[in-house]
Amino acid sequence: MDNIVRRLELLKLEGLGFSQAEIVRELSQKAECSARTIYSDFETRASWQPLIQSVLKSEDILMKIVNRYEQIYRQASICHLTSGSELVKLGALNIMLKANTLLFQTVVLPEITNRLQVLEKRANQGVFVP
Repeated sequence: MDNIVRRLELLKLEGLGFSQAEIVRELSQKAECSARTIYSDFETRASWQPLIQSVLKSEDILMKIVNRYEQIYRQASICHLTSGSELVKLGALNIMLKANTLLFQTVVLPEITNRLQVLEKRANQGVFVP
């Protein structure tokens, strides 16, 4: 297992909620490397994680998040349309609603942040904007 695959697996396991100790134990066996190597990956992640996940610019992060919410919505929609269980359909509708809400918040957030920065700049200059 090469460095990139090992580190992607580390991020996946962490995203699934595994503790650092569990990740080290699992990956050191799977990648056939020492526990120290995995701990080193954790310690140096600030240098490699942005490169692996292509998150060097905030716009890239935003687009990734939007894409993930869209995929969650689509999967829930398919589940809603194909399931025979009313409880599953209700759960899928709930996930669709949450995905839409989070998607909207994610898309609107940069615009709100920009507006706040403009207002803060004007306030620092003493310009009143109602």
